[in-house]
Amino acid sequence: MAVRRKKLMGAVGLALCAYALSVGLDQGLVAPASAGQDSSELVRPAGRDKVPLVSGLLGHLPLPGPARSRQEGAYWTAQRMGEALPVDVARVVRLGSDLSEALEQLSLAGVLPRTAEHFEGMPMVGTFFYDGSPVSGKATYCTGSVVHSGGHSLVLTAGHCALGLTHARHAIFVPDYHFGYSAAAQPYGFYPATCLFVDPRYRANTKQAVSDLDLAFVQVDANDRGKRLEDVTGALTFAQTPRYNNHVTVIGYPYSAAVNPAHKAVHCDVATKRLLGFRQMQMECNGFYGGVSGGPWISDYNPSTETGRVIGSVGGYNGGGNDANADNVTYSPLYGKDAQDLYNDANAGRAVLRPHSYDPATASTG
Repeated sequence: MAVRRKKLMGAVGLALCAYALSVGLDQGLVAPASAGQDSSELVRPAGRDKVPLVSGLLGHLPLPGPARSRQEGAYWTAQRMGEALPVDVARVVRLGSDLSEALEQLSLAGVLPRTAEHFEGMPMVGTFFYDGSPVSGKATYCTGSVVHSGGHSLVLTAGHCALGLTHARHAIFVPDYHFGYSAAAQPYGFYPATCLFVDPRYRANTKQAVSDLDLAFVQVDANDRGKRLEDVTGALTFAQTPRYNNHVTVIGYPYSAAVNPAHKAVHCDVATKRLLGFRQMQMECNGFYGGVSGGPWISDYNPSTETGRVIGSVGGYNGGGNDANADNVTYSPLYGKDAQDLYNDANAGRAVLRPHSYDPATASTG
């Protein structure tokens, strides 16, 4: 009976994803792919071309199930995962002369930002791996965190990370990723991505106001043993951001081999403030190189129980960093009503329909 129930839950999740996409088609908010067009490139029909709608079933990927798990397990070798490039690869160990001089002045003043510390990771934070664009057709990755949901299968990440899934042929989430091990040998297994929920008004890595919407949820299939993600790893709680000034623990997986050759997770306990001109938070902590996009900003984190509320995630303006792509300055969208609505859609398996343009002046925090 337990096995039948697990299979039924997976079928329901797949049906919800398919329904979310079909609603977009039925309401004229997304056009089916034309002959010769990549089926993952879903765009609005003529006359409704403001924003593409990419939420829904990742239909260009194999259907969820044991066969898909076997395929992904064989594809994601330790070498392929170890060579994956992050979507935010621009955030490398590189300091321009102006930035170096500024850091030197800060150091002399005794106000340098904190430095992230490496640690062994936590079960409900991990990495997405997927092939194809946006990085040279090779495998890419970014950070994500498991958030509590009705289906026990929802991962929070950055919008600019999730959009890469629309072109991938292989895509998995690996909680508590350990470098040097294949997907099949990871301590908490791997979970094939099945469905994407992102605000259709968002534009990847933009520096415009819609960068406030840089978050996404990805629904994943059960692991190769038929177990749902949250049942294996536990979950954090998705919550609206109470204010701009908070104290959070930020977690991510930096790419840079120069400072993180073992590709370990890092964490930083840090205060936040407002990124002026945007509905976003800013934190300053050294060591957040490429790969940290989508990483959770956790409030009230309890390391003994590994619980807390996710009130932000690496993303926003320029994909979550300043124009210099410095590792010590990181941004996050402020989770208000738009973020809560997106979570509600993902949790319910609904189509993400946003007929009105984004206006930060009228955006609500609750």
